[in-house]
Amino acid sequence: MNQHDAMDRLLYQLQAFKKKFYLNLLLRGSIFAIGLLMSIYIVYSLLEYIFYFPVFVRAFLLFSFVGLTIYALVRWIILPISALTNLRKLLSDEQAAARVGDHYPEIKDKLLNAIQLKDLDRTNELIAASIAQRSSQLINYPFEEAVTYRENKPLLKYIALPAVIMLLIALLYPTIFVQGTERIINYKKHYTPLAPFRFVVENESLQTYRGEDFELQVQLEGKTIPNEVYIHYNGRRQRLQKSGNGYTYTFKQLQRPVEFQLEGSGFMSDDYNLKLLSRPNLKNFHMEVAYPAYLKRKPDLIQNTGNATIPAGSTITWNFDATETERVEINFENASESLVAQFKENLFTASKQFTESQNYGVDLRNAHSTNKEEINYQITTIPDRHPQISLEQYHDSALYRFVVLAGEISDDYGLTRLALNYKVTNDKNPQAKYKSVPIGLNRQQLSQTYYHQWNTASLQLNPGDKLEYFVQVWDNDGLNGPKSARTRSFELRVPSRRDLEQELNSNAQSVESQLSKSLERSTKLKEELAQSEEKMKTKRDLNWQDKKQLEDLAEKRKQLEQDISSMKELFDELNKKQNMLSEQDKQLAEKAQELKKLMDSLLDEETKKLYEELEKLLQEQNPKDSELQKLLSKLDNRERNLERELERALELFKQLQFEQKLDNITNKLEEMAKEQEELADKTAQKQEDNKQLQQEQENIKQEFEQLKQDMKDLKELNDKLQNPNQMDEQQMQQEQQQIEQDMEQGQQQLEKNQNKKASESQQKAGEKMKQMAQQMEQMQSSMSMDGMQQNLDNLRDILENLIKLSFDQEGLMKSFRGVNQSDPRFISLSQQQLSLRDNAKVIEDSLFALAKKVFQLESFVTREVAQMNQSMDNSMKELRDRNVGRATAQQQLAMTSMNNLALMLNDALKQMQQAMQQMQGSMASKQKGSKPQPGDFGQMQDALNKKIEELKKGGKSGKALSEELAKLAAEQEALRNALKEMEKQGQKPGEKGGNGELGNISKMMEQSETDLVNKRLTEQTIMRQREILTRLLEAEKSMKERELDNKREAKSAQDVARRVPPSFEKYLRTKEKQTELLQTVSPALTPYYKQKVSEYFQNMNN
Repeated sequence: MNQHDAMDRLLYQLQAFKKKFYLNLLLRGSIFAIGLLMSIYIVYSLLEYIFYFPVFVRAFLLFSFVGLTIYALVRWIILPISALTNLRKLLSDEQAAARVGDHYPEIKDKLLNAIQLKDLDRTNELIAASIAQRSSQLINYPFEEAVTYRENKPLLKYIALPAVIMLLIALLYPTIFVQGTERIINYKKHYTPLAPFRFVVENESLQTYRGEDFELQVQLEGKTIPNEVYIHYNGRRQRLQKSGNGYTYTFKQLQRPVEFQLEGSGFMSDDYNLKLLSRPNLKNFHMEVAYPAYLKRKPDLIQNTGNATIPAGSTITWNFDATETERVEINFENASESLVAQFKENLFTASKQFTESQNYGVDLRNAHSTNKEEINYQITTIPDRHPQISLEQYHDSALYRFVVLAGEISDDYGLTRLALNYKVTNDKNPQAKYKSVPIGLNRQQLSQTYYHQWNTASLQLNPGDKLEYFVQVWDNDGLNGPKSARTRSFELRVPSRRDLEQELNSNAQSVESQLSKSLERSTKLKEELAQSEEKMKTKRDLNWQDKKQLEDLAEKRKQLEQDISSMKELFDELNKKQNMLSEQDKQLAEKAQELKKLMDSLLDEETKKLYEELEKLLQEQNPKDSELQKLLSKLDNRERNLERELERALELFKQLQFEQKLDNITNKLEEMAKEQEELADKTAQKQEDNKQLQQEQENIKQEFEQLKQDMKDLKELNDKLQNPNQMDEQQMQQEQQQIEQDMEQGQQQLEKNQNKKASESQQKAGEKMKQMAQQMEQMQSSMSMDGMQQNLDNLRDILENLIKLSFDQEGLMKSFRGVNQSDPRFISLSQQQLSLRDNAKVIEDSLFALAKKVFQLESFVTREVAQMNQSMDNSMKELRDRNVGRATAQQQLAMTSMNNLALMLNDALKQMQQAMQQMQGSMASKQKGSKPQPGDFGQMQDALNKKIEELKKGGKSGKALSEELAKLAAEQEALRNALKEMEKQGQKPGEKGGNGELGNISKMMEQSETDLVNKRLTEQTIMRQREILTRLLEAEKSMKERELDNKREAKSAQDVARRVPPSFEKYLRTKEKQTELLQTVSPALTPYYKQKVSEYFQNMNN
């Protein structure tokens, strides 16, 4: 073995020694640590158990025990372990060698010296030999035996004794360790010595919520119970309240945790901790209300309340600012609609749209609880209600020309449209559809009035029509679509033709009665004026009775004026109703217009001023007799003239009624004839069953029966005239009987299902009706012509006599200028003046008799006659007074009136002559086959063209062809002449091209006539005929459009008297004021207050 091996082995043995040394050291340290810690634990626990140390002593005990434990572990456990693991060297090789040497005396320092030499230079042979020698001497010694575990056995007593003590205590008095250890560990907790009783806290847990009261409930258990129990907390000592077998104490609105002890008879309980939990807390919140877009309202912000009244369709967004809150729920009655708020930007946010009212609750949650008090709110939705509408209506019940509509419309949010819906139904069109007419409204106002004047004349209502109408309004509901409300339907029924005729007869009788009544009053007033004038001639002064009589005359005159005004209104209404029944003949319309002028001129302003002067004179104390007599004389002349005008108006009215009745009967006969012929066609073709045909025939029979009554009424009207018209009553009765027989025969044949024979009988009845209508038309024309001719002759005679009277008056006036009062010729000249006055009276009577028959004579003609007579009477008065100068002045005035009257009568003569010529032309045009109607030109030309084309294709020649061509040329010439005649009368079939277009058509017709006469039937002729037809059809179409426009213009130009009743006018004025008030309401008001303002005005007006 060399020196190196011996040395390594020596070092190995030395390391084994050191390891065993460390293990021994660990064993010894463990014994010391365990013994020490057990002893201290026993001492500390026993001391604490006995003495109940205060907090700081228990803290010292705890932390000192912890410190000693740490020290023992480090000193006796950790350091040996670290040495064993070579983490730290507790013993060097030299120290280990020394300890080995101490154990083996024979070794002593040899091992130490060998270790020391090992670190020296081994190249030195002497040192190396020394190390080898020593190593070989020491290698046989077991170094590990230098450390013995037995030496630790005496130390076990340090563990055994505390262990025995701990065991005894644990077995006999374990509470020493339990309580002692607990108190030391919980050094902060106050512990007191055990009492002979026990405090029992009955609360399930010592936890409560911040800001809330907590009631502590305590029971005492034990043999000895104290009388009073106290609580110690926050440096205070409070007595608990006795409550049954226990005690209670209430902590008020706790804001922080509380440590407390209970005390009884000097004994203290353990420390109790009352912990505080936080409930979810809603600090504040707000709701954002977004209204439906159609309301055009800005969003609203509602702070700290969850109740809201909102329009349906609004969206609410909640924003909750909550503390100690982990979750916010919004719960509705319908659980499926509940919401969980989202946490955004430190707020809990949720949104919902409401279409109906709902209750909801807000629940705030955290890990410990929910909100203590329920948070319940209600969202009340205001549904978009239907709009409201009312209607006050007034219609023209006389002429059915207009309807006045007025009312109120309102809505909670806004209106969009207002319309009048109407339909016109009759027997021919019972299922007519409604049409709509918009009515203006203000979309900015929630409540407003409307007013609409509806001109129903544009609807061209006919007898028997029924006009149904209602007003409808729409709101602006953008959620469910606009809702509407409508008024109930109103009806305007136009009387049937028969009812309208009865109304006309009744109105005519009223006008006639009113005229007669006015005439009677006028006559009586004239007589009373004449009597008063005679009285004034014999009196110088007026007494009270005279004044009273004159005042009564003025009042009677006012009453007469009112009667005449009422009569004029009745007459106007009668004329308009007559136009509704049928389009009046042009001449009848002119006569009605002339009569209207006459009635309008009955009340003149001059007469009214004279009566005003009379009232002023009567108010004077002593009116001048001369002025009063002069005024009464003028009034007497005025009343005489009014009497005659009324008498004339009455007679002319009767004549007009007769002629209108005759015209209506003629028109009805023509319509009945057309209906009868149509029924005959239906019967022949069996288009309907026989029962229906029998019913239609029965209806025509009833209409004819009514016509017979109209004929009787016509006869009665004729008999009332001063100069009745000539009527062939016997012939008309015979024709009526024949028509009745044919209709009855047709009815019987229908009952027997003999349709062919029934059709023939019906056809005969229709033809006889046509014949009867033509005869009546001819009779009417004949009467008019005869009467007009007679009137012309009478007017010529009157005009000649008037001119002669004017010349005689002029000569007499010149004669008077050459004489004085004493001249013998004065008397003879005066007698001549008296004779002229008599002649003037004859002219006056003749002219007045003529005026009762001639409508063309203006009312100022009779007034001029009155002025002429007045001047001649004044002249006679001046002659009696031998006042030649004044007499000749009056004669000059009389002559002026005569000349004026002659001019007026001459104009009237010309008008009558012109009217007579027009009547003759009209009669000629009404004769059968005399002239085609404007709408027949195209048909006749088309028929002529077809004949020409057929003749061209037929291949005729010789005499037969010549005769046919001559007939066709004659027909074309007749058509051309008829066209020229219509052009002369101003009835142009069209306006296109004016006279040049008509001239072109006539020239083309002449060329065709030339071709036909010369037997030139070429293709060019055929083309020309077609061109003529095309132009004629265009002309007729243009004429129809012009006539339609003229009718529309005429109807639109009619003066529709829209007389609204006073009560309705008051209603309109009230609504107008309300509208003005509403317009003054500030637009800044919210919709709620605007609605309240509207309701206030409505209630105020109601």
